[in-house]
Amino acid sequence: MTRYATGCLPLTRDQEKRLEAAVSAAVSLPEYSWQNESDMPVIRWDDAFDRWLDRRIALADKYQKKGLCLLPWEVYKALPASARKTNVYAWNQGSLPSCSMHGAVHAFQTSLLTAIALGSPLEYEAFNPIYPFYLARGGNVAGGLDIFTTAEWANEKGFYPVSLVGSDNLHVDSGKTKEYADDALRYQSGIVYIEGDYETKIVKACRALCSVCFGSGRYFTDSRTDSNGIKVMAHVGYGGHAQCFTGWREVDGEEYIFNQNSWGDAYGQSAEGEPGSGSWLGEEERSVYWRDLDNYGHPYLVFVEGDLRREGALYNDFALPNYPAEWIACN
Repeated sequence: MTRYATGCLPLTRDQEKRLEAAVSAAVSLPEYSWQNESDMPVIRWDDAFDRWLDRRIALADKYQKKGLCLLPWEVYKALPASARKTNVYAWNQGSLPSCSMHGAVHAFQTSLLTAIALGSPLEYEAFNPIYPFYLARGGNVAGGLDIFTTAEWANEKGFYPVSLVGSDNLHVDSGKTKEYADDALRYQSGIVYIEGDYETKIVKACRALCSVCFGSGRYFTDSRTDSNGIKVMAHVGYGGHAQCFTGWREVDGEEYIFNQNSWGDAYGQSAEGEPGSGSWLGEEERSVYWRDLDNYGHPYLVFVEGDLRREGALYNDFALPNYPAEWIACN
């Protein structure tokens, strides 16, 4: 048994066809009415969505100019007790090959933190990855899962909140899978599948305060400090593995996105307090991932209900963390 569990599977031909159908059936953002729909959408990445991302980037810039930090782990630290139901931020999948659902849950939780920071009247909740993984695997945890099946589950079935099923993400209480299925439907995820041009689209999505799930045949096992003084991913390993991207920053003209993983504190906390469960990716580090992302299903953006309803809010009712002065100067 290796120290790091992987388990992200490539798509079968049948799954490829289902993914093609899901992408072709996606709706344009202006066509989706949140108030009149019970389920979360699959949204098309078209010109309308591009413009929405541009507005989100402008909104993020407003926060930063006010000195306010929207990096999800900093928002998590700043949340008052009244705004959170559970106290889990990052998951460790241990030796189980459940990376696909851990990546999806990390993206969902960070998206929820962003929505709260932008003013959506929501409470922070963590979601136990083992229950949807177990169910999507047909009632076992012995094998891996592809990215498309994970996205499909997140969109149609939803996630199991820790406040109901507990925080043990390595074992399943099968009696709770049916008992809380209706509760999981309250936590369905909106999905935007990303097709091609990954460097441009994924970096833009992260800058627009979005979180992205992905699977790759390569992953990083360590971190290092680069020439800009940033803790970045290091040492490439091989094997199908799923993770998520969340967070953006720019230093001396170089853009970085944060790579959140599910291997505990494998990367070590930085001096700036960034979680040891992940590290930054500069252009060089990002290039490791782009070559085979399609093998496991399209990378996809994750939205929680309420994330799009309050576009342009620029308010919250708790004290957001501040950007370090040197970060503002770099941008």
